[in-house]
Amino acid sequence: MIAAMTTCLRALLAWGLFVSTCVGQSLPDRILVGYWHNWGGSLALRLSQVPEEYDVVNIAFATPTTPAGATMQFSPAVSMYSGPQQFRAEVAALQARGVKVLISIGGGADPVHVTSPAEAQSFASSMAQIVNTYGFDGVDIDLEGSSLTLNPGDRDLFNPTSPRIVHFISGMQQLLQQIAPGAMLTAAPETAFVQGGMSSYGGVWGAYLPVLEALRDRLTYLHVQHYNTGTMFGSNGRIYTPGTEDFHVAMADALIGGFTISGGQFFAPFEADRVAIGLPASTSAAGSGYTSPAVIHRALDRLLLGVPASGYTLARPAGYPSFRGLMTWSINWDVQTGQAFSRPHRGYLDSVFLSVSTSSISAATGGTAVFGLRGGRANAGGNYYLLTSLSGTSPGTPLPGGRVLPLNLDPMTTLALQPGAASVFSGFTGTLDSRGEATARFVLPGATGVPPAEFSFAFLRFPPWGFASTSAAVNILP
Repeated sequence: MIAAMTTCLRALLAWGLFVSTCVGQSLPDRILVGYWHNWGGSLALRLSQVPEEYDVVNIAFATPTTPAGATMQFSPAVSMYSGPQQFRAEVAALQARGVKVLISIGGGADPVHVTSPAEAQSFASSMAQIVNTYGFDGVDIDLEGSSLTLNPGDRDLFNPTSPRIVHFISGMQQLLQQIAPGAMLTAAPETAFVQGGMSSYGGVWGAYLPVLEALRDRLTYLHVQHYNTGTMFGSNGRIYTPGTEDFHVAMADALIGGFTISGGQFFAPFEADRVAIGLPASTSAAGSGYTSPAVIHRALDRLLLGVPASGYTLARPAGYPSFRGLMTWSINWDVQTGQAFSRPHRGYLDSVFLSVSTSSISAATGGTAVFGLRGGRANAGGNYYLLTSLSGTSPGTPLPGGRVLPLNLDPMTTLALQPGAASVFSGFTGTLDSRGEATARFVLPGATGVPPAEFSFAFLRFPPWGFASTSAAVNILP
């Protein structure tokens, strides 16, 4: 088996060494998304001050030119920017470091009403102008309040009749035709508008569902707001309380497993890599729903790794290793609290699948770095390769099936797999146990004259190619 795996991997390496230099990963497999306030005050923050922990920045907000209108506008806050050119430069600087910058539509204080074909056209053209003027990577839908509502008698998820829903869908479809084909599209609905459709379908209850259904094939991911909400039904028919581990797991699982709305129609599942959890950055950032990092990490252990727990049972008990990550309202509130949100959650997302006992080893004295591999119960019993590289993690190496291994394959990758290197790279091939876990060791003997270097590591399940871990690094010091 190992011989066959090695033969296949060598073919992959030959391919990967060719493509990894020219194909990058547009967005990490596990992301941290944050909203940024386009206004001044005590929480004012320039885009240049956004912490490096974030992968996606949603600019809050594009708003109607008139209250509850459909023609949209956006201008950088004059209290922070001297004009559009300065703002555009900071958007471009974020993009240069790999961050995606989206313009978010609406927000809680500015409902958007698209009620006719003419308004749909105006909405689309005005939003396209905003996207193209500032070079945004896409659009986020954050419609709240009265923006979307199901009129009495509108009961068909797949054929809505309520004007604000029908014409908003049309406006979004026209907008997507007017911006770059690869532009991102995300959504941040409140729970009542999505999971609330299980208990009632009418008014705001379930009102996002026909929009999500119509745009399903175009959505990059969605992150429902798990805050400012009451109790909600899970797809198992039980009620869950906001701010608890079970609530976060149940709300996410409903989207991944699909659910029956009130009236009997079925809202089909979204793939796990298109679902994230929306959270307040602090107790001050929202009226309710703040959850400590420790509780969130237990919820993510269940979703990503299938860690057993009492309470809510996943539709797929083995978990969803491709679950996308976390969103927060907001980056400004996070910075105000000394990054009490982004630092622990970034640390979790970066090490959930691959941890290492030390970040550095002295070349003179030698030492050992112990790796903990966690592929989750969904990958239990699978063969794995822990790979290493001296050329870093970006842009990474595409794998068959669409995943990207966050590692640039190079001659060190093949050298570490040779039989004679087993004493240094111990346990770098093997089989994940019943929990989807394994241990490996990088054992460096002491030697003089060794130059400093950074070894990067990541592992994949093989075959199939549907799983790639996060990366870890060990620095070799003189």
